Amino acid sequence: MATFEQIVQNLQQQAGYAASQAKQANEAVRGMQGDSALIRQALERNTRDLQNLANALQGVEGKSIGGGNTNDHVRYIESIPGRRIPFDLIVSIPIGTNSIAEAQGTKIISQDGPFVAVARFATFQSAFQFAKLDPTTQQGATFQGRSFGRFRPVHSAWDLNDGQMGYQPIVGIAAPGTGAPIYASPSNHSSFRSMEFDGTIEMLNQGAAFPRSNDPLPSSFYSESINSPFQLGALDFFERGETIQWKVRPTHVNNPPAGNASGYGAGGLFPFLGSQYDVHEGVVDQQNPDAATDPVTRLPDGILVVGLHGFRIIQPPGPVRLT
Repeated sequence: MATFEQIVQNLQQQAGYAASQAKQANEAVRGMQGDSALIRQALERNTRDLQNLANALQGVEGKSIGGGNTNDHVRYIESIPGRRIPFDLIVSIPIGTNSIAEAQGTKIISQDGPFVAVARFATFQSAFQFAKLDPTTQQGATFQGRSFGRFRPVHSAWDLNDGQMGYQPIVGIAAPGTGAPIYASPSNHSSFRSMEFDGTIEMLNQGAAFPRSNDPLPSSFYSESINSPFQLGALDFFERGETIQWKVRPTHVNNPPAGNASGYGAGGLFPFLGSQYDVHEGVVDQQNPDAATDPVTRLPDGILVVGLHGFRIIQPPGPVRLT
């Protein structure tokens, strides 16, 4: 039979073993609690990620339904903030007498806001003047032609009366008796319109590398019919501070003294070659057998007005947030 001491020692060993097992169980429980916390954190993180993804998908769906784009750095013209007002961007280019040299004009888009063009247009204003030397008194005087200050077409494609005689020749005392100032004939009288422009026009945006045409355009493509604006193929956008340049080259001088219909009158000099538009402009180049030179000096100057029609987007000074 075991002694008391043996029984106590045996109990102590069992108590120690039980304490050891309890400690191990406690540590296992703590480990399980840590794993549970990690699992909870992972679940919470996945929940947040799923919510963020759902929010992003909802935003993409909303923008797609609204017709906009999802790039914050790209905006359509319709979404640019600012007040829209109709605007015509115009430049005036002088075309001098007997000049077929290239002429230029530029315009800068102001800082009020960008400009959007929807059509282009052009017209030609006559500044025809002439000086007349009286063959008897040798006194000179300067006059304005009948087309002075009037607007003329920028192309001859609508000259539907080309080749027509125009009127019967009248020389000397014209009916009804005192209307002698007309001196011309169908061969000398031009059937074209006085101070009508023809040329090529090139438009450049100095702030962009892409041109608006691969070659200079004939002026007949700057208007429809005689003087209607020519609609552009798309909205043409110009930023604030950009410079638009027009290069113009006439294909003939103003009121050209063309042909060889001259010198068939008295003395072999009258009519003079430059008198083809005299009847148009109210110039009397009267028959003078003794005249060795033309007593009329004609100055068919003109101003080509070319431009773009569209609208300005008025914006406040400084950077503008495209929202």
